[in-house]
Amino acid sequence: VAAEQKVWLVGGSIPEVDAEGKVYNTCVVVNPEGEIVATHRKVHLFDIDVPGKITFKESDTLTQGDKVTVVDTPFGKVGVGICYDMRFAELALLMRNAG
Repeated sequence: VAAEQKVWLVGGSIPEVDAEGKVYNTCVVVNPEGEIVATHRKVHLFDIDVPGKITFKESDTLTQGDKVTVVDTPFGKVGVGICYDMRFAELALLMRNAG
């Protein structure tokens, strides 16, 4: 689709299973030529346990990513994060320092 429409696509977040069977919440970036130029694996998994109310733990299913993702585009460098990643200023600072 990216190549057909000649656009950059940021593919939200999708489950990705690696060769070892680990599951990641992954965002894929595709350039206008249709090439995958970056993948970002969610770094900050969301776990919450409010006694008597709700328990939700992404870490029960997902594996934490361990890299900062910055993509070179004709518009400048773009940092990629998924959902809860955006609550952590340190990740944004690492992206800024990467370009």
